[in-house]
Amino acid sequence: MFPSSFSFPCFATTMDPSMPEHDYPAASSQATQDAVRDLTSCIQQLRSLINQENERRDPQRIRQLAKQNDPILKALDEEIDSGRPTQVVAWKKVQLMPQQDIDAENEAYMKRYTAFWEEFASTPVDKQVAEDAYELAFDQFPQVYRSLGWHKNDDLLFDAVVLTRYRDTLLAALFAIEPYRLKHLHGPLEQSRAAFEYSRLPRLLLILVRLEARRNDALECRNGSCVDCRYFDADQTLNVLMEVGRSLRLIRLGGVNEMSLEELLHRCYARRIITQPNADDSDLIRYQFHLIYDCLDALDFTTRFREIRDPLSLTFYLQYKTEPIHKIFEMVKSHTSVMDGIEKFKELPLEQSLSPTFSPETFTVQYLQDFGGLNIEWTDCLDDHLKIFTGRHAIRIFAHPTFFYNCQDLHERDYLDPIYRELSDTYALLFRPSSRKGIRQLELGRRKTRFSERHSAQKRVVGKTIDNNSSNASSRVLENFHRCSLPPTIQAAFNIASPSLNIMDTSSFNQHKVTSTPMREIHSCAPYYPEDIEFMINSIFEHELHSDEPFLRYDYFGPRLRRLKSYLDNRQPKTLKQIWCDRRDTRAWWTFWGSAFFLSTILVLSAGILVLQIQLSRFSA
Repeated sequence: MFPSSFSFPCFATTMDPSMPEHDYPAASSQATQDAVRDLTSCIQQLRSLINQENERRDPQRIRQLAKQNDPILKALDEEIDSGRPTQVVAWKKVQLMPQQDIDAENEAYMKRYTAFWEEFASTPVDKQVAEDAYELAFDQFPQVYRSLGWHKNDDLLFDAVVLTRYRDTLLAALFAIEPYRLKHLHGPLEQSRAAFEYSRLPRLLLILVRLEARRNDALECRNGSCVDCRYFDADQTLNVLMEVGRSLRLIRLGGVNEMSLEELLHRCYARRIITQPNADDSDLIRYQFHLIYDCLDALDFTTRFREIRDPLSLTFYLQYKTEPIHKIFEMVKSHTSVMDGIEKFKELPLEQSLSPTFSPETFTVQYLQDFGGLNIEWTDCLDDHLKIFTGRHAIRIFAHPTFFYNCQDLHERDYLDPIYRELSDTYALLFRPSSRKGIRQLELGRRKTRFSERHSAQKRVVGKTIDNNSSNASSRVLENFHRCSLPPTIQAAFNIASPSLNIMDTSSFNQHKVTSTPMREIHSCAPYYPEDIEFMINSIFEHELHSDEPFLRYDYFGPRLRRLKSYLDNRQPKTLKQIWCDRRDTRAWWTFWGSAFFLSTILVLSAGILVLQIQLSRFSA
């Protein structure tokens, strides 16, 4: 705690034998004064060190220091003090590609995507189901936006005409890498192109909703008036989105994508998607950077998409335009962590449990609801998965596991392995059946699945065998799955059970949505389940859990599971239902309910004997 150079002085005074005796009092007085001064100085140093240590440990102090070093805030302060740059230094003219080369490159992209699916032929019925789903979703995009968006504007950029025109190229640009990667690692989960595209509809619509909402940020107030800075039409926006999607996967298979914002912008210039402005047109340059960033942000499902874009100024863009994209997003994540969020509901602060293991039955949806008193809510943000939020007493579950199939990773992490497998493990924890009959039926289903996989090349077909007309046995296996509501994005995408009426906001000006529609309504899609639902259902069958599950198995989600265990361990049952569900201490549970049963039996017998005595007394009278 103290520096090595810090030491306390010796306060003992030594008298010089050669000093005359009458000078002793004066010398002693001077030495005492020097000692007092040294002592005061030492106390001040000690107090300063204690204050420094307290400030270092003070979260608010740490937060203030982080704000001072935040590159986004520093660039914004610089722009406020010095004004927005009016001239971009070293603004070189980008060489435009010949139009025939652009057309040939676009055609090559589509040919590769189409050729991949030639060995997985779509049936006419599959094609029609996918076609109908997209046609309905695009026709109802305004209603989809009002259900999933948070700005209640009617001036929408996208409509059915433009979305239909770009449908095939959008799917190829944004999602084509996913079947390639699955084939390389596990084999494709969807058995045809039509099934693949049908399953990607919810995520595509959410990406479009995000871009639509961010477009409102282009309305600026200047000198007391509203200035419309929405420079880009639907064609330009969608083409930039597709170019961003293609560019993110160019190098990702070989490592972290090192492409920068400037490179992406130059690619859009070279391919004639947007026009390169002059170096002194700073407003247009800024909004072109905004568009590139918004497209990147809309494709990212790992961190929370912000209702309002972070204050990325032109000064920031110009200072960091050559930095890799993943570093830009790390700066944004750091900035978000030191700023106060606008969401009303915050994560519940909990300590991590120190226990080495946990009982899987305490992490099921039934236990979390009945004993934990938690609502189950779906989230579009991986970082919110398994976190408990205050205000709503809710735990959130990630709704888009198909996000893991792509290479559009904007952070310096590999999301496919092991986080991909851990996510599947957490679905198995949450949705495994709680009843004994359900567990028996699950084991029977696993044995049948193993047998079918040994005798067939087709895999991961368990979910497709479960539909609305399934047996009671299958319903018991999905008893905890059915306890949840539908993911709002899936409900809106496939127009299940009046989404415009049932999807609700959690609070004003908040993009997070909930719905009152039960999960059982997903069976109206049978047998064409979205792959996100397939993934969750198959996770129940694929993962066998031990009675004492070790936390060490969960490298990524382990801390969240430990906090969840702390929440449950510290909770005291308040109702008979919660007492019945509380199986943390089996001996105490049997003691309580055994005593209650014994006491109830005695009371019933006593009441019966009393009634019998009354009847006998009346008879004898």
